[in-house]
Amino acid sequence: MPDWKKIRKDFPITKKIVYFQSAAMSPMPKPVFEDIVANYRKIHQQGDVQWTEDLVKYRKLCGDIASLINTEAGNICFVQNTSTAMSVIALSIKNEREAPFNVVSTEEEFPASTIGFEYQKIPMRYVPPTNSRYSIGAILERVDEQTVAVVTSYVQYATGFRQDLGTLGRAIHDRRILFIVNATQGFPFYPLDIQAMHIDALTCSIHKWGMTGHIGSIFFTTPQFRKKFPAPWIGWLSVDAGEDMIHTAKNAPLRVHESAGRYEFGTQNLQTILAFQEALDYLKAIGFENIRIRILELTDYLVQGLKKLGVKIVSPVDMPQERSPIVSFSLGDRNEECVEKLAKESISVSPRAGYIRVSVNIFNNFEDIEKLLSVLHSVIST
Repeated sequence: MPDWKKIRKDFPITKKIVYFQSAAMSPMPKPVFEDIVANYRKIHQQGDVQWTEDLVKYRKLCGDIASLINTEAGNICFVQNTSTAMSVIALSIKNEREAPFNVVSTEEEFPASTIGFEYQKIPMRYVPPTNSRYSIGAILERVDEQTVAVVTSYVQYATGFRQDLGTLGRAIHDRRILFIVNATQGFPFYPLDIQAMHIDALTCSIHKWGMTGHIGSIFFTTPQFRKKFPAPWIGWLSVDAGEDMIHTAKNAPLRVHESAGRYEFGTQNLQTILAFQEALDYLKAIGFENIRIRILELTDYLVQGLKKLGVKIVSPVDMPQERSPIVSFSLGDRNEECVEKLAKESISVSPRAGYIRVSVNIFNNFEDIEKLLSVLHSVIST
């Protein structure tokens, strides 16, 4: 088993703050921070001479990500954020699909999943939750003959509900509808199998659980999606210029990359993106199954403590397959007071959607949770 005390030491934040906000952004472990510093030091000392070498490393990183989610490296790229990826998808669909059509999604989606579609005036059909869950039956009830896509998060940001992407993806695939996933709150802690889940497009902002800060979002598309829904805009890196690398000709035919490289519109901050390789290696060394077991242990401890205090738990916690690192609860009209009191005790949580959201991570321990529960007890008792 991993040495969780040793892992905790890789996160200096634990010396000052009880941090339960990884679902907003995870802190970096020391090896990742040091890798970013080293990458920037190269620019400081050598300028641009490492760019081609960094591009090779970037392609390797895309390949490593692809192997984790059962796809090909050419289907993976990075874009600025999930909003960018979803806006590209929305406009691509609008350009190629004749009206009328609609997209089905869920009411509690983070706005990045849906605003791009709404801005394009694509009719959206939102599924309401039942006890913070979105059953596959309820989603499919919103689907009709004019539905072009279903958009859902792997894990809901406000409640932590984890969707059964395999079962839902198969049902959507059988209806010949696009399956679009926001995996931001699930990957890389929870497994993804693109083929088994029949996912057509996926985006994942990795500052949540990728532990690398704001470096952008993974963007996956199938070759079939890219062929049927061409990129709505391109940049200089989107063009396959062969050995020349840069397409300098004017008023000449363009050959856009057939791969996901068509979405790499221009130069990116490779110095930080490449740190995700260090983060992946760090997490792989711990073991994703070990991480999931640890997260379940910590959230179980939290859930049992909340139940003993009589606190209303909003997140669905009865079935392990629906669990995630996120546990949300509510003290009713005392939520704001509670968050403020926790902050005074250097305990950092997130107010989300009218709830108090706690997201545990591999650097948290049972003592952190005890401190949280102690403050909750004091709030309830007064």
